[in-house]
Amino acid sequence: MMKRDHGGSICEISRRYGIDEDKIIDFSANINPLGYPQGLKETIIEEFDAALNYPDIDSFDLVSGLSEYHDIGRDYILAGNGSTEFMYSIPSTFKPRKALIVTPAFSEYEKGLSLIGTKVSCFKAEEKDNFSIDIDSVCVRLRDGFDIVYFCNPANPTGVLTSKDELCRAIACAGKTGTLAVIDEAFIDFVEEESVKKEILRFHNLIVLRSMTKFFGIPGLRIGYVIAAPSCAAKMRENKIPWTVNALAQKAAVKALVDGDYIRATRQYISTERKYLKAALNEIAGLSAFKSAANFLLVRIYDRVGSNSTELKDRLTREGILIRDCSTFDSMGDRYFRVAVKKHEQNVILIEKLKEVIGR
Repeated sequence: MMKRDHGGSICEISRRYGIDEDKIIDFSANINPLGYPQGLKETIIEEFDAALNYPDIDSFDLVSGLSEYHDIGRDYILAGNGSTEFMYSIPSTFKPRKALIVTPAFSEYEKGLSLIGTKVSCFKAEEKDNFSIDIDSVCVRLRDGFDIVYFCNPANPTGVLTSKDELCRAIACAGKTGTLAVIDEAFIDFVEEESVKKEILRFHNLIVLRSMTKFFGIPGLRIGYVIAAPSCAAKMRENKIPWTVNALAQKAAVKALVDGDYIRATRQYISTERKYLKAALNEIAGLSAFKSAANFLLVRIYDRVGSNSTELKDRLTREGILIRDCSTFDSMGDRYFRVAVKKHEQNVILIEKLKEVIGR
């Protein structure tokens, strides 16, 4: 059985440690601290009778909403059960024999590829470069002959943003070698101007993964989508499992997309609170937080701190605070953890608990 190493395991932690779920503060999952957009619950209640029928198999209204939101034609968009659905359907649709993943990265890329026997190689971003990606080196590596290459931008768990122009160079290099480029933009909503979504008009080897989980605060509704050239999108649509997006999720997602005030407030809040949290983490002796363009921060634990990332996670869990141990990410080692940007009062609690636990 495949091991699942993800954040957001509140139910499991509650059962294991006997802590009430509402007493747990989850910094391990990068969900919007402002919650879901106003009116979303009312929309689901009002539309609840939609559960009596099969959902729209093509998610017509949702795709139309996404088309308007991104100013991209409907033929370029395919909705699914979170972007993770496509991390499994892309390999099964295009059947790549060799894949390159820019790491550290989300484990589901490799798990999806492994199910069809794809040979996976990694291009590792290094701490000495602050985990930034050397696009020239990626282009050189692509000459080795890969059928597909995966990037996450901003990267998870590092938070590093690769500029749109630089990423387009990599996509162009991939096109020259006949390589499909998959760009996971699960966290790009915080820096939308750097999205490569419009580049599908000139790169037919490009597939952009998007998620409504993080930014819109609805992980339980499982809404994701791909933006790709119509030929690519059509091929994926032919291969797609039917009815993966339930009717209530479709209704809620359409409602969320038109809440401009919520979208603006989220970007402002994350920008302000991320600065506070980064500065506060860097004031704790033995910790160092990296620059991030997303709603989370990667933190380095220096050797003078007695605990590694797994031990620190376990000690904080017993205090009802969840962090993401990054030792489960490829090649990260046991000196890194990731924390989401939460509400200010929760971020203050995290800082105080870290000082207390590290100081023991």
